[in-house]
Amino acid sequence: MSKGSRQTWRSTDCSTMTENKEKIPYELSDHVLEKYFRETGERQGWLPETEANAIVAVSGGGDSVALMWLFKKFYRGRFFVFHFNHCIRGEESDLDEIFVRDLANSWKLPVYTDKTSVRDNIAKGETLEEAARRLRREAILDMAQFISSWDAKVDRVFLGHNRDDLAETVLFNILRGSGVRGSVGITESTDYEGVKFYRPLLGLRRDFLRDVLRVRGITWRDDSTNKDTQYTRNFIRLKLLPTIRGKINRSAVEHLATFGEDMRKIRELEDERSRDLLKLCKAESFPNLALNRKIMRGFSNDERALVIRETGRALGLKTLSRDRCNELARLICKPSGFIFQWSGDMTVRGKTSQIIFERSIDNGD
Repeated sequence: MSKGSRQTWRSTDCSTMTENKEKIPYELSDHVLEKYFRETGERQGWLPETEANAIVAVSGGGDSVALMWLFKKFYRGRFFVFHFNHCIRGEESDLDEIFVRDLANSWKLPVYTDKTSVRDNIAKGETLEEAARRLRREAILDMAQFISSWDAKVDRVFLGHNRDDLAETVLFNILRGSGVRGSVGITESTDYEGVKFYRPLLGLRRDFLRDVLRVRGITWRDDSTNKDTQYTRNFIRLKLLPTIRGKINRSAVEHLATFGEDMRKIRELEDERSRDLLKLCKAESFPNLALNRKIMRGFSNDERALVIRETGRALGLKTLSRDRCNELARLICKPSGFIFQWSGDMTVRGKTSQIIFERSIDNGD
């Protein structure tokens, strides 16, 4: 469970909801949606269903409610609905939790909630958004472990990111100068502690998902902070992308999303190369994680950068900026020793023959 947080696991009953029986357009029909659901599941690897349990993360917004409805309708395995109450919006956040719990129970789906004050648990160097993502992920993994302790193992989690989210993230990362890895935007799946996090909705637009709900009479909650353009992502969504679509290309969202998908293939090749290079220079004999400095010096600067980033990912560290990564790569090539502060408690020490990654020990003084 999350450190320093107040956790609540609960499942309650409430009244049922009925779906709109009006004629549904073919493009929003169950037939079309099931086809998409099956094809996506087979491509991403979570279909056919296994005997393991799944978690569907639901915030209460249109995307995640559509995700929950799709799984209720088409998923033949067993899954649990999970809602993370981040407490950022006070009473609104509590109402989101109540909404998700009531909707899940009306559909006879097992639902669990976790309540954690994100503002009270921000780690050093984190933004509010980064802390919210980290704490939600920790809460989901806690829930997966909790369910696995008394039922079948949980090996998969489903998140509601859509195609617009993908395009917005690609643009955001390009503008930040994040390179190939950032240009992918949002990946279809990510592994955390043996649990795979899938994003089945990356092929569907935000408005389409809301239309799926609307024609069936299913409601959702809108986050009031999504209209605040002081947040960078909201500015991109509400101001920058509409301007690009109006002045440059109406299909900008689709082009950005497709670009991200193309870059994913390049990233997969880069990741494979990074892992191979790390194997070549990893010093297995040292008690801390260490790299062979002589071998690293023999790499090109780009190859050294790949190893540095791969080592950071292996240790679960915050990603270095391009400039700081290049700075560390240059230090490795110098004949002298060095000390490089990665972030937080992680230090990189350059010795004669090794580059050592070590965490500082907090003795409480």
